[in-house]
Amino acid sequence: MADSNSRLSKPIIEAAVRLFKKNGFDHVSVNDICAEAGIARSSFYRVFTNKQEIISSILHDARSIHNAKVDDLLEAENDFERMWVLCRRNLAIALNFGPELTGSLLGMELGENVGIVDVIHEMDPWLIKLTHNAQKAGIILNPEAPEILAPLAADLMLQVTYDWCRCKGTFSLCDRARQAAEVALYIAPQYRWDSKK
Repeated sequence: MADSNSRLSKPIIEAAVRLFKKNGFDHVSVNDICAEAGIARSSFYRVFTNKQEIISSILHDARSIHNAKVDDLLEAENDFERMWVLCRRNLAIALNFGPELTGSLLGMELGENVGIVDVIHEMDPWLIKLTHNAQKAGIILNPEAPEILAPLAADLMLQVTYDWCRCKGTFSLCDRARQAAEVALYIAPQYRWDSKK
């Protein structure tokens, strides 16, 4: 039974995300998702109890990606770039969802904890250690404690993502987020993106 549920969940999630992107989270019903996925409502309810649980499943998958992929972390040239790899993983989810759906989810997060901020801050222990290393290496010049800077950098990514949603995706999310991180952490000039182009 669990195997058939996992086979069912993927097409349901894919159908739901397509509809959420097109119509917005609040304007999609379970019936809409079932029709898009070509399944009966009973099949939907075998896997999920409601459409919010689809979001929880997506966030769970995002946690798995954070924990599973280490190649890009190992290949990064320094610890600030490793921090950026971790931040880009969260930004990739927002880019995949698009500004409309991401904005809806951020709005939901304000009303009830759907887990978005939790997923972002699960990386804090890694970011704290990487911040410390990058400060010792002279890459991050901001002298504040890593325990303050790392969560602040994660919150800054969230703020830039919110602004990207508000502006309907009219600017490059990754470019703006990178610029904000470089300014907030006070990255040494030779490590900034502009110096690498």
